[in-house]
Amino acid sequence: MRNISWKRLAAGAVAACLLVTLTACGGGITEKDAEVYVKGHLDAAYLGTHTKEYIDLVEDMTEDDIDEMHQNNITWEAEILLEDFFQVEYPTDEMTQRAKELIEKIYSKSKYTVGTGSKTKDGDFVVEVTVSPIEVLNLITDEDLFDALEQSGYAEAVTDEEVEAADAVYGMLALDLLEQALPQLTYGEDQIIMLQLKPDDDGYYTLVETGIQKVDEVMIDYNGYYAD
Repeated sequence: MRNISWKRLAAGAVAACLLVTLTACGGGITEKDAEVYVKGHLDAAYLGTHTKEYIDLVEDMTEDDIDEMHQNNITWEAEILLEDFFQVEYPTDEMTQRAKELIEKIYSKSKYTVGTGSKTKDGDFVVEVTVSPIEVLNLITDEDLFDALEQSGYAEAVTDEEVEAADAVYGMLALDLLEQALPQLTYGEDQIIMLQLKPDDDGYYTLVETGIQKVDEVMIDYNGYYAD
């Protein structure tokens, strides 16, 4: 039933950037700046937190921007949870809101370490990030979801209206399963991911999409790939 092989790009990964200016960085972006940026981006996207150091480093960044980045990431993750993992066809407003609340709880358990940044000969920066994958969704079995489908009345649903009604029941039952699993949340095997920051023609540094996508895929281990 479930096989999440990809995830969407984490919120704000491309939009948030560093500006190389002498006034902002005392002669250019440094390895330390790259580390602050990477940790700041991850903190904003997953935890909704920030430091003054990060806000000062990123051009035009505000606390409202950080909150928007975090809320967007929650919204996208909730969509993935409902539509891709639980395969809900007709998510209701109530279901979507509850999914967001559960994702917020899961995100609050995000565990990662940002290592030392280094500058390449091409002028890029590379920062090593160690992510401890969150193991909780893999605690929900296919049998659990099949039982939820049975309870929802899917088998008897014939018309589109009946299917939609059954879907509404099933989705909430699936979220019940996730909430019940939260106290058993653990972490899988640490994954080391290299995040690269590349400058554009105007001197703005952005995270390379493939790296931040990998972080997003690993942060919540939907399929239990990294479970011990």
